[in-house]
Amino acid sequence: MIVIIGLGTAGVYATRWITQLNREEEITIIERHSYESYSPCGIPLILGESGDFNKLKHPFPRTKRINVLLKFEAIRVDTERKIVIAKQIGGNELREIKYDKLLFATGSEPLVPPIKNAREFLGNGVFVVKTLEDAESIMNYIREKNVKTVSIIGAGAIGLEIAHSMVVNGLKVRVFEMFPQVFPRALDPDMAEIVAKFVTGLGIELYLSSRVDEVIVEDGKIKGIISSGKSFDSDAVILATGVVPNTGLLKGIVNMEKNFIVVNERMETSVKDIYAAGDCVIVKSFISGEPMAIQLATTAAKQGIVAGINMAGKNARYSGVLGSFVSTIGSLEVAAVGITETNAKDKDNLINARARALDRPEYAGGEEIILKVLAEKSTGRIIGAQAVGKKASSKIDIISMAIKRGATVYDLSSIEISYCPAVSDLYDVVNMAGDLLLRKMNPQDYIF
Repeated sequence: MIVIIGLGTAGVYATRWITQLNREEEITIIERHSYESYSPCGIPLILGESGDFNKLKHPFPRTKRINVLLKFEAIRVDTERKIVIAKQIGGNELREIKYDKLLFATGSEPLVPPIKNAREFLGNGVFVVKTLEDAESIMNYIREKNVKTVSIIGAGAIGLEIAHSMVVNGLKVRVFEMFPQVFPRALDPDMAEIVAKFVTGLGIELYLSSRVDEVIVEDGKIKGIISSGKSFDSDAVILATGVVPNTGLLKGIVNMEKNFIVVNERMETSVKDIYAAGDCVIVKSFISGEPMAIQLATTAAKQGIVAGINMAGKNARYSGVLGSFVSTIGSLEVAAVGITETNAKDKDNLINARARALDRPEYAGGEEIILKVLAEKSTGRIIGAQAVGKKASSKIDIISMAIKRGATVYDLSSIEISYCPAVSDLYDVVNMAGDLLLRKMNPQDYIF
């Protein structure tokens, strides 16, 4: 018997692979929601469109050997008896579920920073964005309270995507970020500046290096926020300040680091027959080999697959996380992978190049894309990239594969990319960035 706690991305993909590789295995899944699975990454998109969040729900393909317990919460894990105790949410039913192998895929929960009045008014003028219920609460509040102005705290992917959706809804939007740039974890300052210019061009007011200290409340209603000693009027506040791993159930049972579950390359924890995957784990960086926690759906899917294969009795290894991601703010794509110039440890051994091009010829309606690539000076090994503009994600996907295969500046310069004026340019921005890096390395021999 396999027990899976959580039917998010990691749980879904683990289940798929277990059932494909071992059709005789009994699986019980414990899920807190009343629905089986959903796409949280689609919430900003639906907020800016129809508001029909049922579109994001996905039925889970069950078999006779899969038992899904909806509206149940795991409250205890007994490793000696190999039992999970689950309690019905909103009821009194308790179940003891025996396991041979257990997957902990509980994900994460929104981080609520220590802002005065923020936690006290959660769901009542102050909101987080994680579940469909969160999104529905935001939409209902905007409509029922006739919200005109909203303050968003956090200028990462979620914060800026939500900011755009609020603009689409006709609201005045202010975004506050404690760091001096947007996308502080994913972009270098020069690339972040391009994004910030686009965001302000949408009519969004952007306040960088601005820590929010208080949500102003009068007569039980949200009236504004105080940031860096200044007050700003606001009818609602949305927190996009990151997430924390949901690992309390295993605290003191398995090894953890900064509240993340430590796993090996097989996604095994320190306790035999207990696996973990997704937002709740810390793994190694593919590039540096150092511990890293990346909370992305694509990462969770890969980790779930590895865990599922191993739980099914086969062998799989997780090679490490790259952190490839893409975000769209209106018509603008922002994508990145690997190490940034800002967080690189050996800056003396770092070279970078920023190329600016069109995704296709100007006469074919080409639009601008800017690509920044980073490499090691000593080896030419590619270690990171950032892209902003048309087809940014497709260029980052190329770099992601290049990093996985240990490619160098020479490979990037010589890669053959398909060309047709209707869809691409002859001198692709990837080749252009590779050439710029190659000239910085100044080799004696060139091979194309």
